[in-house]
Amino acid sequence: MKRFYLMVALLAATTIAQAQDTYLNDRVTATDDVIGTARYVGMGGALGALGADLSVMSSNPAGTGLYRKSDVAISFGAVVPTGGGWDSNDASSYGEKLARASFDQLGFLWSMKGSGDVMKYVNLGINYQKKANFNQGFFADNLNLGGLSQMDQLAELAGNNEYTYATDFNLAGLATDNGYLSQDAQGYFNPYRGERGFYTRHQKGSLQAFDINVSFNLKDRFYTGFTFGLDHVDYNSWSSYSEQNQDNGGVIGDYTLYNDREIDGTGINAKFGFIFRPIEESPLRVGLAVETPTWYRLKNSTLFDLTDNVANTSTKTLESYIEYVVRTPWRARLSVGSTVGEKLAWGIEYEYANAANTKMGYPKYDDNDPNHSSLSSTKDAAMNQLTKNMMQGQHTIKAGLEYKPTSSFALRAGYNYITSRYKDNPSFDQFSTDSYAMDYATSTDFMTLGATNIITCGVGYKYKKFYVDLAYKYRMQDARFYAFDTSYTSGTQFSTDNPQLANASINPVELDLNRHQITCSLGFKF
Repeated sequence: MKRFYLMVALLAATTIAQAQDTYLNDRVTATDDVIGTARYVGMGGALGALGADLSVMSSNPAGTGLYRKSDVAISFGAVVPTGGGWDSNDASSYGEKLARASFDQLGFLWSMKGSGDVMKYVNLGINYQKKANFNQGFFADNLNLGGLSQMDQLAELAGNNEYTYATDFNLAGLATDNGYLSQDAQGYFNPYRGERGFYTRHQKGSLQAFDINVSFNLKDRFYTGFTFGLDHVDYNSWSSYSEQNQDNGGVIGDYTLYNDREIDGTGINAKFGFIFRPIEESPLRVGLAVETPTWYRLKNSTLFDLTDNVANTSTKTLESYIEYVVRTPWRARLSVGSTVGEKLAWGIEYEYANAANTKMGYPKYDDNDPNHSSLSSTKDAAMNQLTKNMMQGQHTIKAGLEYKPTSSFALRAGYNYITSRYKDNPSFDQFSTDSYAMDYATSTDFMTLGATNIITCGVGYKYKKFYVDLAYKYRMQDARFYAFDTSYTSGTQFSTDNPQLANASINPVELDLNRHQITCSLGFKF
């Protein structure tokens, strides 16, 4: 008989939810990268005060106000992940091609002369641009679980309630219904002790932005602009977690968990920006931009199953489906830039966003609206509090240079330092979160991301009205990966039954998620 143990326990537990939702929300909405035109990438995105680039409408809408000619450009290239424990030709990639082509930007701006001495130019622009590239693959093998197991976590969830259980939408239910957990007078337990764990994940897709921009040039000293943004999430991943378990009799029991996940949806936001020259005789410019939260409405569909590698049998593949909404934090950007004669331009930019203010909820469904198109939603207070406990403010510093030895040729370089959104030592309290999202949790893994360093360089060539730009980017980031949480070892039935493992924990697998990217832009100004 199916047990309601899990549904109530899942509504009282933390770790699966945070691994499944707080981390996953961050994974598909984070924008800690530099993607756009090759000029924008080559200068590290530090164009908030310099402007005059199609990509700048997403960071400071006033930047397009410096245009005096119309512009159209297209940007494309390739992404080559190098981290995660393999290179792009390693057999461990299971035949997946880690290097992928990338279509990064397509935009147009129409520049119109204003009338009078105040309104110099009015510019209208539209631009498609990637905000994040999800292309990544890694494996995280933990060769010493020390007797702990993912199934212990699921058993703890299953064995701490007196109710029956009746849902097939989560991993704990799948494990219970298919005999991976045993039952005694105290409840469910895992009959094996963990030896080794092997995790692999491949993901692809991107976070894309469609921006509509209007900007104004006032007396060649004050520039202002507004951008309306429509985002699209297209995320796909498959993962496997295999575990070798050993009981006291020496019998090895191996299993593999498979997850095939797809997340898609849309979001809307707005950006407001200003640039001004404080000194009339100086080219020095100061920029300020504010970006509203992005309101996302997302659909998460996951196919998952468990395979007994000893008996060579697999459970029935189940589907877990949930619709939810995510609201990202406000963003503020301050920038400064200038030119030195006609040969050198430099820019510096600072951005702040508090990831702890990310909010999650669920759409309100109306029986009279068969398409469920209502924009209203209910909040997930428990998940939002969990996010506050785990996340923190993120600081981004960008710097860029452009040097023109001739009027037709340009050399560029840039650098970004982006702090981690995750607190150093987030606490995991397994029995404090009452979140609806946990009913649909199909995995237990989670990963905290470290600070990001991005180094860029580029070249540009202009011939009459045509131009071509090339940029290279190397993005470096470390991560700490956990296949499951071990808070169940403290103050629980597990710690009572297994005193030798009380308060035990597993060491994280240290990863680097580095990747290279090249970008080429072709443009025409008229």
